[in-house]
Amino acid sequence: LSIRRQRQMCIRDRIKALAVKAYVEGLSFRRAADVVRGLGYGVSHEAVRDWFHTAGRLLSTIAKRRRGFIAADETVVWNLVRRAYVWAAREIRTGDVVAVQVSRGRGIGDCLRFMEIVRGSCANSPTIYTDRGPWYDWPMNFLKLRRRRKTFGRRNAIESWFSRLKRRMRQFNVCFPTYSTGVSERWIRSWVALS
Repeated sequence: LSIRRQRQMCIRDRIKALAVKAYVEGLSFRRAADVVRGLGYGVSHEAVRDWFHTAGRLLSTIAKRRRGFIAADETVVWNLVRRAYVWAAREIRTGDVVAVQVSRGRGIGDCLRFMEIVRGSCANSPTIYTDRGPWYDWPMNFLKLRRRRKTFGRRNAIESWFSRLKRRMRQFNVCFPTYSTGVSERWIRSWVALS
């Protein structure tokens, strides 16, 4: 490739990174595209959306490794007509999000599927801190996972993460895309990987 072509590709990649970072920091896809247009590069909000999901997909792989203590919890998110539950687990020491799942319900089956994802991200058998939700009892026993029930303390790692997530989701004007759990989960995984 010529030097000019290489320079253009480098600038294009930096423009993409700037647009994605602007979106992750709280701008909408349209506002992020406006920022890039203000620099003299014509992009659409759909291009920014594609870049966000592509970058998130590339960076969202969670390595299986030894983990210490993990805080796990679920929270409800709403749009105008439906609700969905976001399940998340975060390693307490490093702050890494080790598992994310979005489901329509908050039952034993949903919890079992989530705990299998958590266990799959661990090379050892860590201690998992949960709240007192009854849906955790059977899946934790079935998967032979060590569990501690806490309402404060070490669980604050996941509660503070949920606060950040909900603060970002509030910018959707109550219209977070919960119509499809797959769409919601893909957005959250991308946001986790890029924030």
